[in-house]
Amino acid sequence: MLKNEVLKILLSNNIHVSGQDISESLGVSRTAVWKAISALKKDGYNIESVNNKGYLLLAKSDILNQVEIEQNISSYKLSNAPQIIYLDEVDSTNNYARLMADKINSDFLVVADMQTLGKGRMGRRWSSPAGTGIFMSLCINPEIAVEKASMITLVTAISLCDAIEELYPISATIKWPNDIVINSKKISGILTEMSSDMDGIKYIISGMGINVNNKEFPDDIKDMASSLLLETGILMDRAKLIAGIIYHFYKNFNTFLKTEDMSGLKENYEKHLANIGKYVKILDPKGSYQAVALGIDETGALLVNAEGKIKRIISGEVSVRGLYGYI
Repeated sequence: MLKNEVLKILLSNNIHVSGQDISESLGVSRTAVWKAISALKKDGYNIESVNNKGYLLLAKSDILNQVEIEQNISSYKLSNAPQIIYLDEVDSTNNYARLMADKINSDFLVVADMQTLGKGRMGRRWSSPAGTGIFMSLCINPEIAVEKASMITLVTAISLCDAIEELYPISATIKWPNDIVINSKKISGILTEMSSDMDGIKYIISGMGINVNNKEFPDDIKDMASSLLLETGILMDRAKLIAGIIYHFYKNFNTFLKTEDMSGLKENYEKHLANIGKYVKILDPKGSYQAVALGIDETGALLVNAEGKIKRIISGEVSVRGLYGYI
């Protein structure tokens, strides 16, 4: 799309670029360039046009598209950056990633400006309005044993915290195993799905929903949910945050691959663990009970002390809640 090619040129220059130079670079007419500039302005870009000087991209608000995501990720110079698939709207980025997983032989990232059927763990609905949050699914093809796949959720959670703390002056915590919490309110959730066969793992999809620039929430979740904007007052460029998450994911994932367990990431995860050293309620189908959260083991299981006995809590089997609220 010509609009995207023009945007790449404007993003790569901090001085005016003439319409003639752009047209010659892209092999199109000056009229086509002007139409592309007009389309970018309609998208929300503030572009200055000066006679005999050309076009200059001025400060912009949060705009999410494929070019912005690719440009921000490229700034990290990753050797194994995923292919980017951007969609204005989709039912669910995890659903779309599953459809594409058999067609793409490398890592890829599906990002949508909004979801119509966003979902979390246990079939819960995830509010996914346009222009505010990050809704994305990273599909990877690691050569690890099937039983190790669940640990990717923990790797992703650490990466979200690392990226948030890199860009915001705030501490992010993890409600084991898959929720990111700030000031006792949920900011993000992770839904990890896997496909395998007799040969092992075919792919792992880590779906992430992140409340970034939301200013309000539906009544049924406003007491437990918040956004990075509401908690920090900072209006974030979502493409920049996406890039940070991808960078930290591959950094942490490479650490994970060295041992294929959480031993190299355990300290960082426990540093962010919201319930560590606190009483929690274990919602077990066999009967709920209280225990003190101690941390995680090398497999990512939550360790708790229940009346003097150390128990391993496996993700997916039970739920963990704080005694006096969400965490």
